[in-house]
Amino acid sequence: MTPDQLQNDPLQNVHNPLKVMQPGERVICEIKRHPFGLLGMYVVFLAVLIVAISGVILAPHLITGLSSQNREAIALGALLVCALTGLFTYIGVAVYKGNRWIVTSDSITQVTQVSLFNKQTSQLSLANLEDVTVEQNGILQSMFGFGRLKAESAGERGKFVFDFCPNPNEYARQVIAAHEAYIAHKPEEMHISNQALANTTSFNQSYEQQTPASYSNQVPPTPYMPPAPAQQPYSNPQSYESPQPAPPQQPYASTQGYGQPEPQQQTPDQGNQWPQNPNGQA
Repeated sequence: MTPDQLQNDPLQNVHNPLKVMQPGERVICEIKRHPFGLLGMYVVFLAVLIVAISGVILAPHLITGLSSQNREAIALGALLVCALTGLFTYIGVAVYKGNRWIVTSDSITQVTQVSLFNKQTSQLSLANLEDVTVEQNGILQSMFGFGRLKAESAGERGKFVFDFCPNPNEYARQVIAAHEAYIAHKPEEMHISNQALANTTSFNQSYEQQTPASYSNQVPPTPYMPPAPAQQPYSNPQSYESPQPAPPQQPYASTQGYGQPEPQQQTPDQGNQWPQNPNGQA
């Protein structure tokens, strides 16, 4: 597009809270939510309005003896209920329409309107864009042409999600085309971004190789036990190899009297024999 066409393009005047336009950057599209999401709020407001008007009209016929003051009080109450319902509906519609995406040739800006006084704004560079996903679940989304549009990067998965996106396939193609054009016009920034991602990946891999498994998978360390003192060998090598057993204890001849042996009885042959004289004399 020529500079004159860019100035006359209404998209270039879209309000962007994080607008930092680079030289040659332009707004590609502004994505707003599908009106189908407002159907529930409109139905509730219409139901309250019908009930309030019906109450004002039918009250004099259902309740006999109503004075003019009572009729005015009923009408005023119904008007107050309708006004409050309309106010809440207006706030809900404003919050709903405050959610939008602004896609430029360099970035995606997401404006999330949480409540009337709560707004969140985040931005994703097209250099970090990795995946664009479209989800359409159910017959209503297919019939009315809306769904969920997601843009993911290495560190922002699940953050850039846009619900009730009208014609999500078309907007997804525009985002992908902007990303490809960004790669073609600024390959040096893509190289820097990919190099930083590769360095981060290689660092994580080397760290995982040098670092043991997680503490949950580790076996608890064995508590420190001091080494036992070395056993001293026996002074006698022969007894060290095969220690001599102690001589067996002779049992007592009788158990009469604790610790007192019974005297042995001599046989008749042994009683007639006298001890030999060592000199041979009887």
